[in-house]
Amino acid sequence: MEQATLTRTFALQQGLISPDAQQRPIKVVQFGEGNFLRAFVDWIIQQLNDANLFNGNVAIVQPLPVGRVRQLEEQDRLYTVILEGLRNGLPLKTHEVIDSIGQTVDVYADWQEFLNLADNPDLQIIVSNTTEAGIATSEEDSPQATPPKSYPAKLVRLLKRRYDDGLNGLLIVPCELIENNGEALKAALLETARKFGYEQEFLDWIEHNNTFVSTLVDRIVPGFPRDDANRIWNELGYRDDNMVKAEPFALWVVGGSKEAQRKVNELLPAKSLGIDLVTTDDVTPYRERKVFLLNAPHTTMALIARLMGLETVGQVMADDRMKSFIVNEMREEIMPVLSLPQSELDSFAHAVIERFSNPYNRHALDSIALNSVAKFKARLLPILERNVNQGRAVPRRIALALAALLVTYGHLTDAQIAISDDPAVLERFSNMEPSGDCVRRVLADTEIWGRDLTAIDGLADLVEQDVTALSNGNVDGCVAPACVTQPETHGNILPHLIVRILRSKH
Repeated sequence: MEQATLTRTFALQQGLISPDAQQRPIKVVQFGEGNFLRAFVDWIIQQLNDANLFNGNVAIVQPLPVGRVRQLEEQDRLYTVILEGLRNGLPLKTHEVIDSIGQTVDVYADWQEFLNLADNPDLQIIVSNTTEAGIATSEEDSPQATPPKSYPAKLVRLLKRRYDDGLNGLLIVPCELIENNGEALKAALLETARKFGYEQEFLDWIEHNNTFVSTLVDRIVPGFPRDDANRIWNELGYRDDNMVKAEPFALWVVGGSKEAQRKVNELLPAKSLGIDLVTTDDVTPYRERKVFLLNAPHTTMALIARLMGLETVGQVMADDRMKSFIVNEMREEIMPVLSLPQSELDSFAHAVIERFSNPYNRHALDSIALNSVAKFKARLLPILERNVNQGRAVPRRIALALAALLVTYGHLTDAQIAISDDPAVLERFSNMEPSGDCVRRVLADTEIWGRDLTAIDGLADLVEQDVTALSNGNVDGCVAPACVTQPETHGNILPHLIVRILRSKH
């Protein structure tokens, strides 16, 4: 018997969704239909709807020419979020059909439908995750384009339509993993509005009638469980080509003024459900802890471990060499330059290793490696610079990750590695060779890195050496020396904690 596909008719028959789900008004416009937003923001909206605390649906906007909107529409905008992991040391597994997506829009297929979203008086919130590279203006943007290229330009056009309608402003909640993402998005919107020649009154409306907050989001989302899909479909009793796996842990930190915090708590009362939504004056401490102790090691392992033939975070954690490499990067290169209480760093580092070792989630390194250049600049380059600026040596493991990036993007390896990045970025690595001059040329390219990396004393020599070794296939020879734990403890870092992390098996 052929397995049923998740559709609205099937879900209603099985009691998997609310009969009134489609009657909820659209209250959120969400730029991005990827795994993370669907397993994090939309999952939180679902919890609020289930508890009758929100009574609103999400309109998902596909901001790029290629995306999941059509696949979502084939399932009547329904999909399953599967949470698997450890909680208090015990296995936890849940699954839930998300019925809070009320509309899906492909801006490249129907620009007018996108603009019509602005006319909705019930609309309250804009959410986005367009990757670290998404909050940026583009020279190709114009007020006549349908659509313009960049995310800020698309949002400006939507806000201009709303302004012209005489409707209220919105709570704007970017989830892109860059510092001060709310301020960055507001600046990009104002710059684009000026470029488009819009009136000053509209610019004032953007700045004063909308509430911009900065955020930090934290949940590991491996995404679609490709290798395990048939087994899961059999467990669920239906086929779902849009299901998403995630860990149970979820943290959403939202920073802004007291009034902004009040508005967030009013519109999204997730705290009352035990969901860790934190409102604060300053996201920075939370951001540094997460970006540098979770995302930075993620990027390191995605760049290096794929050259070793490893495919998932779980495989990295099961490999004694790479697990030691990652733990020592955290201990010796990252933690010493973070201005947070040592006990908090120790605790968070241990929790991160446990989350990386989650036996239920197959988190693909290819997924983590998406837009690796932007991720290296946001996650690893600041740590490298802090080490050097504080008088320490160039961090050896981060330098190796940089070399692995050059080898991968320059196609200097025989390993079959997927590369997904902005074509303009990839072009900067074209015609690359494993020579010193070529390596230094790329490191000096300010268009790639935002600065001349050859100006960092000793970095180019290390990277050149590693590029040569990696391009010759000697990955193990590069990794092995960096697996050794150095004797110094860097302040109050507790050696027994590191031993406990290294010995932990999940």
